[in-house]
Amino acid sequence: MKKFRTSELAKIAGIHPNTVRLYEKFNLISSVEREKNNYRIYTEKHFYQIKICRCIYDYAWIGKKFRKESDKIIKASVKWELREALKISKNYLKMIKQELKNAEKTAITLENWAKKEKISNSLETYDRKQAAEIIGTTPESIRNWERNGLIKVPRIGPNKKRIYTELEIDRLRIIYMLLQSKYSISAIRNGLKEYDLGNYENILTSLNTPNTFGLEDASWICVGDQWVKTLKDNISGAIKLIEILKEAMKKNL
Repeated sequence: MKKFRTSELAKIAGIHPNTVRLYEKFNLISSVEREKNNYRIYTEKHFYQIKICRCIYDYAWIGKKFRKESDKIIKASVKWELREALKISKNYLKMIKQELKNAEKTAITLENWAKKEKISNSLETYDRKQAAEIIGTTPESIRNWERNGLIKVPRIGPNKKRIYTELEIDRLRIIYMLLQSKYSISAIRNGLKEYDLGNYENILTSLNTPNTFGLEDASWICVGDQWVKTLKDNISGAIKLIEILKEAMKKNL
């Protein structure tokens, strides 16, 4: 098996030597042996482990549930359990692809909202759990959005049960996408308030914060497009990740 010094591994991996040491410090690669002079000695396994990390960390953050899954991949690769890492990676790719489908639907919703088209003729209703499944989030997240005044949900019946119609689902999609696009709860609340008042021209002014993608003169549609692009980039990373794992498995290191 080939062996490398820190600077050599950094060069072929395309990163700074200090980054290699950080990967070791945070247990993102296997433990590193040292020579008698205390110099670190890395192997091809470490090279592949770094490439795996880069397929994840070189792309924009897309949410906790995805990072939780990617952490499993890294932990499996550190143990050199490549078959398990590959299995998790395929599920990771599947998750991002599903998120992309949801994002593309939301982008259409954003476009309709921008055109002031938010009328739904559908009579179908959902409970909070069903609404969360449609959006790709958790019931607790939706409950939090309600508490923070981002959405008011109709109640029906003697028990005042909350029901979510297509109108609420559309609004939830938009809230979810804006949160994923790094808007704060308060910024989203202000933007939605302007929308509810019919002040469409003030939506973006209310939304924009220092944490956005720098779309000061953009529109809600651009926010949707940016999130779709971010997900597509992460899909590319996940595909590369699977290829790297398959390559490493063939090496039989």
